[in-house]
Amino acid sequence: MKNLRASSYLNQVDVGNGTTLLYNGSTLCIDLVPTEYARMLSEGHDLFFLLPEEKQHLLNRGHLTTLTPKRELEEFRKLVSLILEKRARVDSKQRIANLCFILTYTCNLSCSYCYQHSLADTATASPMSGEFVERFFSDYFPQLFPRKPKKLLLTLFGGEPLLPSNREAIARILAYAKRRSSVRISVATNATTLPDMADLIGPLQGKIQNVQVTLDGDRPLHDENRISVSGQPTFDTTIAAVRQLIELQARVSLRMHIHHGRLESARNLVDYLEKEKILSHPQVDVYFSPINTFDSEQNSPAEAALFGGLFQEVAAKTNRPPSNLDFMSRFLDMQEKKILPKVRFCGTGGDNFYIVDPVGDIYGCYEEAGHRDRRVGSFPNGKLQFRALQKSYSKRHLLHLPECIRCSAALFCGGGCPSEARLQKGTIFTSHCHQNKEFVAQTLKAFFLRKEVRT
Repeated sequence: MKNLRASSYLNQVDVGNGTTLLYNGSTLCIDLVPTEYARMLSEGHDLFFLLPEEKQHLLNRGHLTTLTPKRELEEFRKLVSLILEKRARVDSKQRIANLCFILTYTCNLSCSYCYQHSLADTATASPMSGEFVERFFSDYFPQLFPRKPKKLLLTLFGGEPLLPSNREAIARILAYAKRRSSVRISVATNATTLPDMADLIGPLQGKIQNVQVTLDGDRPLHDENRISVSGQPTFDTTIAAVRQLIELQARVSLRMHIHHGRLESARNLVDYLEKEKILSHPQVDVYFSPINTFDSEQNSPAEAALFGGLFQEVAAKTNRPPSNLDFMSRFLDMQEKKILPKVRFCGTGGDNFYIVDPVGDIYGCYEEAGHRDRRVGSFPNGKLQFRALQKSYSKRHLLHLPECIRCSAALFCGGGCPSEARLQKGTIFTSHCHQNKEFVAQTLKAFFLRKEVRT
């Protein structure tokens, strides 16, 4: 076979025992090969070490190709276009809507890195009223979702959504959900006010069923960063709240922040959560969320190895990778080319994801909520009106991201956070890689190792 070479979309991750997973970012096929083979493929060696039948197999799977880089890029563009078309058809049939209520911009904590610190003026606005909630569901909701969704996922957000001052609005939202079995409610909270709001949480319809709580590391690091407005530490209060949520039979999503250069703190927190029987509790899902870029290409090999080791340890103890990439588990059984509908990083710009704040402004991104110049719509005179930004966000996909369309992990990532791309590079039409490649590799490795144990 002439002009045979490693695909530009070839990725790999070492899974131990001298073996490596090859995973192709275009065909999405996955194969286990000797690590030495994977190394020589990545380094562009001549393919003398492969038998003819091995070459043919890797060619069929897409790990090898006879296409030139330019032609392979053209074929990948066609694939992305096909995925966009298919995704639009699927979305029109499934109609799963995601709606977030920003109940207030006020918070009882003063975290050192909070992206909402600049919202001082907005924070003085009144919290969402019960009357607004009623008006929203009767008048505004049908305008946002003209095709009635089959399933509605509601998220309560802030500021701090579980402040007692938000009780009336939450009660109205829960009453709406109680009348509709298709509605599920989650909240992202610091959980410090949970004792006053515990009656709103539980597994039944019309309750807050899923709760996301953040830990910043072990006690010293958490209490350095996540403090109350009066300067009091919050680690012990947060842990007590997690225990109470478990008693309330809520599903707890435990978000663990990973700070650059502070991995030992994350290591200590994992040990603490395991000792306290929280880490692997059946009602708790743990996932890592880096505060800073955490990419093996930008950190020392030792730090990347420590991160990978911690990631895999948590995955083994919880039987689940500590990431939000659960969809990757199904890749392992692929025996032929499949289509993965992942050409956008998030729901921003889509017609089934909106964020609504107390004054009725609509946003497409959590981190832009409250910055009125970044709203995508509003309801002047009670009528929905979208702004030009919504259309711009709708165009933010791989075909309009020149760096990403060439990336070997593009279909696993979707281009990274558009808001962070804008803040760091001045435009949403560029990449924000963050830790995405590293998380993709570690997540796939964790699912593979789990499958190996089961078989």
